[in-house]
Amino acid sequence: MKIVTFNIRCSWDKDGINSFLHRVGGILQKINAEKPDVIGFQECTGPITAFLRKTLPDYEILFNQRGADLKGEGLATALRKDSTELLGLESFWLSPTPFLPGSRYEEQSPCPRICQSSLLRCQDTVFRLYNVHLDHVSETARVLGMEATLKKIGEDKEKMNLPRFLLGDFNAVPEEKSLSLCKKTLTELTAEIDYTFHFFGKKEGPYKIDYIFADGETAKKCVCVTPWTEKSDGIYLSDHYPLCAEIEL
Repeated sequence: MKIVTFNIRCSWDKDGINSFLHRVGGILQKINAEKPDVIGFQECTGPITAFLRKTLPDYEILFNQRGADLKGEGLATALRKDSTELLGLESFWLSPTPFLPGSRYEEQSPCPRICQSSLLRCQDTVFRLYNVHLDHVSETARVLGMEATLKKIGEDKEKMNLPRFLLGDFNAVPEEKSLSLCKKTLTELTAEIDYTFHFFGKKEGPYKIDYIFADGETAKKCVCVTPWTEKSDGIYLSDHYPLCAEIEL
C-alpha cells in the first residue's frame, strides 16, 4: 500500500511560473505513474479539488473546508477506487470547540485549522488515516492542535484498535514540542527525510515540516519512504516535496 502526504500549494498569482496551472501536468503525471492508494492533500481549494476530481477519475476525493461558512481552503483525501474503500469520514476544527465551523485557538493565526479523519479499507486491511495541517504562525497553536489530534486518535483507538496513520503539513521542524508529543504515541516513518519545504527550490538547508507517522506495529511494515522531488523545466510539483510511504500489509 502506498500512502502520500502532499501539500499541493494553493493557487497564488504571485507564484508566477510556479502557479498551479503550470505544475498540474507534472502532478497528474506523477500520481498516475505511482498510483498511490491514499493521498492526503493540504492547501486544497474548491477549484483545485474540482480539477483533481475531473482529471483523476481513478480516485474518490474527500474534501473538507475549514471556514466558518464551510468554504475556503481545506484538506482532501484521495482514495484509489480499485484498492481503497471509504468506511467512515469525520472532520473537526483544532480549537476548544472542535465542531464549531471556523473556530480556532486564541493563540492561533487568523486561519482556522482542521483534521480530517477517515476510516478506510485497503487490501482487506481496515485502518484509520488522520490528515492534518497545523498552524503556520504560532508554536503554541501547533502544540494545542497536535494535542487535540492525538486525543482523537486515542479515543478512536479505545473504540477499535486499528492500524493508524497521521500525516500532513505540521508546520513544525523536528525539534518542536508538537513533534515530541507525537513521538510519545506514534512512530515516525519519515525520520530519514532531511527536508520537505523548499519554496520551489529556493530554500537552502534542511527545513522539514511534512511527516507521516503510524502506530508502532504498523511502522514495522513500512518498506520505504520516498520524497517526490521531480521537476520539469525547473518547475516542481509544489513548494513542498510530497512524501510517499510504502507499507506491506
